[in-house]
Amino acid sequence: MAETRAQHRRRVTSLTWDDVESKQDVFRNTLSRLSVRSIRSVKTVNRYWYGSVRDKHFATIHLAQSRKKPSYIACPRVNNAMELYLLKPGKFNYRHHATVDPPGRSAEHQMHMIASFNGLVCCINQLSDEHEEDYQIWICNPSTEQTLLLPQGRPSFWTEPSIGVAYGPDISEYKIFRIVNDGDKITGEGFHIEWEVYSSSTGAWRIIGAVPHLPMYVFLSPHRSSHVFVGGKMYWLVSLEDPGIILYVDMEERFGVMELPHYPTELREEDRITDCTYLINLGGSLSLVVLHGDYFDIWVWKEASWVLETRDEFEFLDDDEIVLFLTSSDKEILCVTGSHMWTYHFNTTIICFLLHCSVIQCDMLFY
Repeated sequence: MAETRAQHRRRVTSLTWDDVESKQDVFRNTLSRLSVRSIRSVKTVNRYWYGSVRDKHFATIHLAQSRKKPSYIACPRVNNAMELYLLKPGKFNYRHHATVDPPGRSAEHQMHMIASFNGLVCCINQLSDEHEEDYQIWICNPSTEQTLLLPQGRPSFWTEPSIGVAYGPDISEYKIFRIVNDGDKITGEGFHIEWEVYSSSTGAWRIIGAVPHLPMYVFLSPHRSSHVFVGGKMYWLVSLEDPGIILYVDMEERFGVMELPHYPTELREEDRITDCTYLINLGGSLSLVVLHGDYFDIWVWKEASWVLETRDEFEFLDDDEIVLFLTSSDKEILCVTGSHMWTYHFNTTIICFLLHCSVIQCDMLFY
């Protein structure tokens, strides 16, 4: 019996896809360039495609591809639920990405984003009574709409817990560090402050020792959560008073302190370390941005010492504008004020743009 044209087309198409799918590495590499949302649709095509995107190897190569095109993620503080927006570095058009409103969260308080890493977002939702301060801590995947509520840690008495996120190269490898006041006083030395760590590998909290310093409140940053993760270590600002102090901890749970860069004491107060001082990850290096009256300094940690990398003016910033948040991507620094957003690129120019959103919280998300 002669083969019809339709039968021939189906047979050739089937043979073609069989050939494509047999080149597994090439096939997975192609799929790894798609967004998570597209992959969620692709995996419903057939059983082979579904199996190709489910294993850990595919997750690793997809994450590597995503890191080549990172985005900023922005979270306006206007609603109890979190509305997340994506913004590509070097561009000023942002788009809605996801709404994060997990079931079971404390509805009395707003959710706050405190870190983003490997396509995930860490959020906190305040819980408190008269004497204790605590938070629900959520790990959310905005692309898949999956959420994980971490078990409650120890309550912190009289002092809000400081929370920070450290993460490994694998999407499932992360640690949440909490710094809590256990309520006990040390004679003549104030309260006893301890580290508590949650590991994604164990799914539980444990105490790892006393903390030498309590992270400071950073202007407009929620709940002592202003930290940066660089080169396997997490850093918090502790004090801006000369000599300023930074607290750090690594994935192996080793912690220590380091000093801020030194400014001569004969300088005017506004020309030294100021209240507008920010830790950032600049091209993979721990960096410090210090905003002065009409200029700013960028310090980079190199070979166990601070190096003044750049000093530049920002004539575009009005006297009455307050810098709300500051973050970075590779060699670009993104700064957000109450009405504007600007970026600073090394060896190029400063770009200014009106932001159509009031208070916004920015961090990095690889997507």
